[in-house]
Parts: sequence; C-alpha cells; structure tokens
Amino acid sequence: MASSLFRLSILTCLCIFFCAPLAFAQLADFRQDKVFFQKKKQDFNLWLKQNNLAGIFRADSIAVSTQSVTLFIKPVYKGKQVCDSMQCAWNQLERSNKQLSGQFFHERLLHKWAFLAEVHEDQAVVVVRCHDPAHFSAKIYSNKGKIPVETLSIRSGVVAEVTTPASLQGVNVGDNKMLLQGKQVGAVCQSARRYLVGVYKAKGTPILWKAKIDSSYTTYDEFILEVTHLSNEICPDGYFEYHRIYVKGLQKGNDVELSWEFQGKYGSGIIFPPRKNDYKDMDLRYKTSLEEYQRQLFKKLMDALRS
Repeated sequence: MASSLFRLSILTCLCIFFCAPLAFAQLADFRQDKVFFQKKKQDFNLWLKQNNLAGIFRADSIAVSTQSVTLFIKPVYKGKQVCDSMQCAWNQLERSNKQLSGQFFHERLLHKWAFLAEVHEDQAVVVVRCHDPAHFSAKIYSNKGKIPVETLSIRSGVVAEVTTPASLQGVNVGDNKMLLQGKQVGAVCQSARRYLVGVYKAKGTPILWKAKIDSSYTTYDEFILEVTHLSNEICPDGYFEYHRIYVKGLQKGNDVELSWEFQGKYGSGIIFPPRKNDYKDMDLRYKTSLEEYQRQLFKKLMDALRS
C-alpha cells in the first residue's frame, strides 16, 4: 500500500512538473511584458530608418492585450493633405514591394513587427493610419496563415505624385524571388523545407549546442523555419544567432514562383544561449553580412530545387 502511494506521489509530481509550463503558456498574458514591447517600437523605427522609410512612417504607439500586440504607425508628414499623401505612398509601396519581392508591403510590415516583438504572426497586429479618427487606415493581421489587410479610405486619394524614397528599390530586394518551371507548389515547398532543415541540422555552436529547429508552421504553399542555438554563421563576433525564414510558393500555370524572407537576430551569452527575447535585430548592425548570407543560402536552395 505504501509502495502504491509512493508511486502515485511520484506520478503526481511528474505530471505537475511537465504540465505546469504548458498551463503557464496557455495563461500567459502579454500585458505583463508591456515594457519589452515598448522597447521594440524603437527597434521598428530604426528598421524604418535603415530602409529609408523613416521619412514616410514612424512607429507611434503600442497596444497590448492578453494575447495580441498591436503596433500603430503614423505618417511623418503633417500637412493638410496628410491622409491623401499617406494613401498614395501606401499604394506605391504595396505595388513596388510586390513586384520586386513577391510580397506586398503590408505583409512585410507584419512579418517584421512579429519578428521584433517575438510573437507569432497571429498574435501581432499592425495599424497604419493618418490620424484618429482616420480618413485613411490599414489594419494588418494574420488569419489562418494568410495576411489580409483591411483598408479604409474616405478621401479621393487623387493628389500630386508623392515622392517615395529612391532607395525603395532596395527594400527587401535581392535574389529572393525565383520562377521554377514545370513544378507543383506543394512539392516545391516540401522540398525547400526539407533542404533547409537538412542544412541547419549540421549547424550549432562550437561546443555544447546543436541547432534547434522549429518548423511547426507549415502548409502546402508556405512555411516558417525558426532556428536557434547557432553561432559563427553571420555575425563575426561569436554571438549566439537566431534565424527566421519565411518561404512562400505561388502556382503560376505550370510553373511555381517561390519567394522568401530571411531575418536574423544575435545575442550574447557565455555558455547558455540568451532567452529568445534578448536577441537584437541583425538588420540594424550586420545588414551587409545578413544579405550576403541569405543570398548564398538561397542560391544553393534554388540549385537543389532545379536539380
């Protein structure tokens, strides 16, 4: 009897030990981390500046609820036609980014905000508006893996051409869109995911750590790969690294257009990797190295997919 009670006690303790983290995660309240999210507003503004968009937009404020984090973006321009000007600039950015990178500008904004805030896309929201109440606004969120944008416009939007940065041509551009002939999107995305997982499996840190790979978000035409416990990949200073890769496929007749987005963070540590939210955006310090790394990685991926 005593032996049975002992085994029952051990089983109960194990259950509490393993189930408590899950219960805590389910009850986690983002409002407890409001200070952390506020700091990421500054990082977002630095990213806008890095990409020469700080003359158009600024991260204005953050709203935090139990399970979502909203970033509010406002225009830098404050003239009488601010809403018309913002609408015109928004439309130009949407068209240009889609043409150059395979993603709409609003998708890029949500990906970047979720990445900086360390939340999943379905927990992140971005609202772009000229003022409150807004004559022009765009609400961006994730819904079942898709990223719709709800726009409101009660102005004409017919104004003189608004000058967008000449460097817009450099925003999210690179060898990040490719056409694969005679392929099916499901097979291409599956092969791309398998290839990238294989590449990162062999990586890690010089001692102690093997790369930790999370590819839990996967559909037939897109996937997200998150890799931690890395070092000496992009940063030359021996930092721990966190890589996040988003790959999207689009069936175009008998061909597949594959686009991707690569983001990286770095963090310091002596033996143990930093907590995920202690990492910093590589785009702000190692942009050139980041772009070269992704260029080489996806060149090898494209060669593998064509073979």
